[in-house]
Amino acid sequence: MAAHWAIQNGNLSSGPDGTEILLRRKMKTNTLWIGKNILKAGMVAGVFSTLSVFAQPTPAPTTPDAPCSAEPSGAALTDTVVSSPDDSGYYSLFDGTFKGWWQSCETGHSSGNSQGAIFRLGSDNGTPAIYSMNRQPGNIGGVLMTKKKFANYEFVFDFWPDFGNDGGVFNRTNVRGDAYQTVLDYLSSGSVGGMWGEGGYQSSRDIRPWTYGNENTISIPGGANGWTSITSKLNPTSYGCPATGCIQADYLRLWDVDGWNQIKIQFYGGHAAGTGNVHMKSYFRKVGATVWVPILQDTTLSVLTPPGYIGLQVHNGNRFNGAKGSWYKNVKWRPMTDQGEVVKNPTVGVQQSAPEFKYDIKATSSALVGAIAVDYEILVQDLSGKTVESFRGTAGKINHAFKSNAQGWLSIQIKTANGVASSRVIREIR
Repeated sequence: MAAHWAIQNGNLSSGPDGTEILLRRKMKTNTLWIGKNILKAGMVAGVFSTLSVFAQPTPAPTTPDAPCSAEPSGAALTDTVVSSPDDSGYYSLFDGTFKGWWQSCETGHSSGNSQGAIFRLGSDNGTPAIYSMNRQPGNIGGVLMTKKKFANYEFVFDFWPDFGNDGGVFNRTNVRGDAYQTVLDYLSSGSVGGMWGEGGYQSSRDIRPWTYGNENTISIPGGANGWTSITSKLNPTSYGCPATGCIQADYLRLWDVDGWNQIKIQFYGGHAAGTGNVHMKSYFRKVGATVWVPILQDTTLSVLTPPGYIGLQVHNGNRFNGAKGSWYKNVKWRPMTDQGEVVKNPTVGVQQSAPEFKYDIKATSSALVGAIAVDYEILVQDLSGKTVESFRGTAGKINHAFKSNAQGWLSIQIKTANGVASSRVIREIR
């Protein structure tokens, strides 16, 4: 039977006769690797014409760099992209501009507080993207941070680094870069999706579920932090690995060396007294794949870290040394509870209608504010169902100072003579 070929995510896979050919275009050398069989000349020509779609976005954009900025304050702390949640509850954090973002040059990766890394606006086949690179001369890095602070969240983005680059996601970071980092260390001896305590947050803490030799070889350490050990606990057959866990061959199949991959980070708990420990998890998958593959499961930190910014890092020095930089697109987030449950369809400060009355309520860090058209009684509950506030009022404006320290997603129940309505608000204590 003749072989039937399909190109998927940069690989050429065989049809029903079981023949296997791996075709990978190496980014630095543009060399073609063909295994087991040799393709006919006509087929090779067709493959070459297709491969260009797998090239990293190039050249580097020439748009202005995101400048070093002062830490936001006041109303700027809520500045972010205006978006409605999608069907999975994700909000966009990037709209093709730097709205809602600023570069902190007060971390150890910048040069003083006046010069940081290169962060520029670009696109990938029309989709807005962020390009990052260290600044020359001097191998200067920096951290591009959200203006909004976050407590419990799931952060997802498409990622295409050049091998040799050391980036990272700074979780709940402050202006100085004190954070628990999800590392994006795509270089020899590095790890994508591992964990590093940055700045004042246990800087010696280092978890690498694998380490790279080059972009086609990884080493999986033993112990609880090894990728095989991690994946063997989570039904690895569900994401295509042996029951004993994922090994190097699985990584090369699951991670697109020459294309976009998605990273998912979950960070929750430990942001205030009574919210438990901090938890970190990370996953990856090729863009277009349906199953998330675990990387880090589950790092528990018995500390409190207050709500903070989410930051994209460019490491200083020669640890960010890939010739083509790193790219991000489809950057988004959705809220989680202190227990790590996803809140898929939250309603935040949106005017809604009950059967016989209208209301508009939202939470600030210190008060529940808004308006209700009729007299009311309000119960405020945390997501465990515990009532943390209750009060009554007459029709008109509301400005109820919180008496409890409950924060995160809160359930609001409004009882009136005209009916009952419920909603959710988010309260972040700064």
